Amino acid sequence: MIKNNTETIIENNKVTYKRYFDVPADLLFEVWSQGEHLTEWWGPDGFTLTINSLDFSNGGIWDFVMHGPDGHNYKNKIQFIEIKKPISISYKHIGDGEGDEDVDFQSRIVFEGVGEGTNLIMEQIFSSKAELERVNEKYGAIEGGKQHIGNLAKYLEKIK
Repeated sequence: MIKNNTETIIENNKVTYKRYFDVPADLLFEVWSQGEHLTEWWGPDGFTLTINSLDFSNGGIWDFVMHGPDGHNYKNKIQFIEIKKPISISYKHIGDGEGDEDVDFQSRIVFEGVGEGTNLIMEQIFSSKAELERVNEKYGAIEGGKQHIGNLAKYLEKIK
């Protein structure tokens, strides 16, 4: 069983985050897939979120802006590749939607029911180890991923 802190594994071009949540997989899937939940927790510490549009379907696009604590706005677009409710969500980060694909990676989120709770496994796969290292150096991606999962945990504590 995965403990209540986030385990981070870095292998070549992939980062995997694992954490156990004391909530059913259906609820964990819901807070990962609905705008009213996402705006409450998505992103690293200090970030807020504005959703421009969210088409949560296979092939659908999620267009959003992350507002950083430094005052910068970070435009993002995600294309959902495969959604299997309540088992997994796979998506591709496709840049900012304006031709800037500075951050290009795929994510797979797995919701693994364990008794009354759920193991969350979030994989981020980059085109190469060098690309992962570049994005981590420029944006603090690995620490940001840990904070992202931590903010999810805080939000779940508030709503369960």
